[in-house]
Amino acid sequence: MAATQPDVEALPRGGFRCCLCHVNTANRPSLDAHLAGKKHRRLEELRAARRAQGLRSVFVSGFPRGMDPAQLSEYFQAFGPVASIVMDKDKGVFAIVEMGDTGAREVVLSQPQHTLSGHRLRVRPRQQKEFQTPAPKSSKGAPPEDQQLMRALAEAPDVEAQMVQLVGLRELSEAERQLRGLVVTLLQEVFTEFFPGCVIRPFGSSTNGFDVHGCDLDLFLDLGDLEGPQDPKAPASPALDSALASPVDPQAFASTPVSPVDSQAPASPQDSETPTSSLAPPTPDSALASPQSLPPVSPIQEEVGERDLGKAWELGAFKGEEREGEAMLELVGSVLRGCVPGVHSVWAVLSARRPVVKFCHRPSGLHGDVSLSNRLALYNSRFLSLCCALDGRVRPLVYTLRCWAQGRGLTGSGPLLSNYALTLLVIHFLQTRDPPVLPSLTKLTQMAGEEERVEVDGWDCSFPQEASCLEPSTNTEPLATLLAQFFSCVSSWDLRGSLLSLREGQPLPIAEGLPPGLWGGLRLGPLNLQDPFDLSHNVAANVTGRVAGRLQNCCRESANYCRSLQFQRRSPRGRDWGLLPLLQPSSANSLLSVTPIPLPPAPFTQLCAAITQVLEEALGCQVEQSCKRRRPEEDGDGEECPQGGSSKRLRLEMEKGHDEEQTVSERHQGEAGVEEMVLEADGEEGQSSVMGAPGLSGEQLQRLGQHLVERKGKQLKNLGTREVEAAQEETGPGMAQTWLCTLWHRVWLGRRRVRRQLQQQAKGEMSWLQAEVRVTQELIAQESGKQRPEPELPWPPQPLLTFTASTSSTGQFLTLTQLQDPQSLFPDLHHFLHGFLPRTVRGILGCEKGD
Repeated sequence: MAATQPDVEALPRGGFRCCLCHVNTANRPSLDAHLAGKKHRRLEELRAARRAQGLRSVFVSGFPRGMDPAQLSEYFQAFGPVASIVMDKDKGVFAIVEMGDTGAREVVLSQPQHTLSGHRLRVRPRQQKEFQTPAPKSSKGAPPEDQQLMRALAEAPDVEAQMVQLVGLRELSEAERQLRGLVVTLLQEVFTEFFPGCVIRPFGSSTNGFDVHGCDLDLFLDLGDLEGPQDPKAPASPALDSALASPVDPQAFASTPVSPVDSQAPASPQDSETPTSSLAPPTPDSALASPQSLPPVSPIQEEVGERDLGKAWELGAFKGEEREGEAMLELVGSVLRGCVPGVHSVWAVLSARRPVVKFCHRPSGLHGDVSLSNRLALYNSRFLSLCCALDGRVRPLVYTLRCWAQGRGLTGSGPLLSNYALTLLVIHFLQTRDPPVLPSLTKLTQMAGEEERVEVDGWDCSFPQEASCLEPSTNTEPLATLLAQFFSCVSSWDLRGSLLSLREGQPLPIAEGLPPGLWGGLRLGPLNLQDPFDLSHNVAANVTGRVAGRLQNCCRESANYCRSLQFQRRSPRGRDWGLLPLLQPSSANSLLSVTPIPLPPAPFTQLCAAITQVLEEALGCQVEQSCKRRRPEEDGDGEECPQGGSSKRLRLEMEKGHDEEQTVSERHQGEAGVEEMVLEADGEEGQSSVMGAPGLSGEQLQRLGQHLVERKGKQLKNLGTREVEAAQEETGPGMAQTWLCTLWHRVWLGRRRVRRQLQQQAKGEMSWLQAEVRVTQELIAQESGKQRPEPELPWPPQPLLTFTASTSSTGQFLTLTQLQDPQSLFPDLHHFLHGFLPRTVRGILGCEKGD
């Protein structure tokens, strides 16, 4: 019974899902318990209240910007009681007026015309939208929410101001910096008791100039000499321990004095020549004092800590040289676990490239890690900090591109770019400008003084420590231009065939690989980005060809947007402009639309013919083709050429519109909506348009053909000047091919089982293409046999999925773009085609036989 409720759906592998609460349950009793619980009942009540509000509300626009809500309330009270008025404070172009009851709303709507202060108001019923489950509240100290960020950026006067404001919204506050300084001081005092003369040196996001709310606290425990011997630290301060062991009161930061940005964590007097850290020194203990202080460490805890330390010392003594590093990390973990107040969740990550000990500090909410063998990271951080100081455009550009890449799923763990790699990519781009915005590391090394010349692990880490000693750049390009040029340049770089070198400040060709032994065997891949100091390290070695291709496609797509007026000018109608469409997260389907499918090497004509065979015969798609010849001097324009003996042109009708009822919390990326695909073809089109329709009788086929002919004539009559060419990727000069594909059946489900059955029957006598065609025909027959009776079929029949596939002679990739997907099947199809299509094309071309 529960499964019949509208909010519940049965899962394919058993169990149930509550679509209202987004909760999966294993069985029916668990489902019933969830439906009777407080969370589900609260959301049901909230949804009912929202629906009732919608039935009492009207959408009002046409009033001047800055209209006082009291004026609107006074006007609409003439028709009945007014419950509330929600103004569009972000753009000031509309309002939602909630009347006291539905009767008052009907009176308002029955009025033929509304005029207020000489302005004619546009009043219509509020559109009923699907209820969205409210997002969970963010934790204390979290960064501004996306909607707050978008609202702030929308009010900026231009794109450059948006980029600068983005930095201010995402960077650490002075209070957060001081808190990190206090944590560093606490750790310094504790570790000095066990390692006299050691120094805790912060690096990474906290010091390199690209900090964000919630970033980890990366620490290097320097047990040796960096620039000179270190003196032991003074005994720890009990007041400081108590302050850092207590819950933090954010309001206490309001009166905290601001410390210099370049001040350093406590160290010995002999360490004065060490480049300073951006962490501020601790403020007075009273600044972090809280009534809810945790009790001091008990004698039992101290005994446990000493026992852990004793075990760790014994471990370090008997392990041997090969285990010395691991033993030291275990010892560091024991110190953190047993002797640092407020630290928990301590564990060692020994399998990392640079082994670390991770920890959490409960009072501050910080997550951090301590490393013993990552001295190069200190100079990496100082180099990035120097780049920020050399030019004020570096930070806004990096912050903007990090947000952009995160929204498009380009940065993260696994095969994705790291934030560090993306930052180096931006710096390399700035080094290649004419004139350069940032100098190459080779030039910086030549400018370093004698006291600044350092070698770490055999790598030259020499560069000036002060930006004031260097000449400023003569490049005067504005931020908006640099952002657009970054997208344009990265989309055209040969990422696989070149090495992006920050030391040389230019890409180095490596089409035939690196000479043996050069740079200690640098690992090459689809994206080669050399570390500025450790020249044997490719910081993007983990990036796969698929991610590298998607990076360039996303850059190409963003470069096209940056050429539009929507990016360059603020919208007078309150629509999203500038950075807003770039920073909004992309949906799964839009990410897939820029994820290319690799194709085997072959002549372009043969490749297109093979792709057509796969789409038409192996998948059973209804396919129409468009072939376009691109000119190098044009940006996407070209002349159409015949394809397959018939002159066919693929066209899209773009209709710009704006959802007037867009609320502050609901935004839409872009203003163009694809309405319908229109194809001008020869007389065979009417017949081909209905070839794929499932389960239709002769009379139904005749009616469908007449329906399509009438719709075609109406479309061609109304196209006019708003007709634009079909969306094809900007891949440069040469030929470009696009296929409009309509799919009527789920031919990607169950192929392996059907193929195995057919191979057993045919005993290996079928060719590669024949086998795939037979599999598709069998799947279509099986699905057609399960269809509903003819009287219940929808009219006109709707395709399962409509999409475009495009490629060009300059790139060995195929890009799919969803057009119509009422059942959200495009991600499954794309995942299937990513492996099936290249393999089948190779089989057709004779490059591969059999499955």
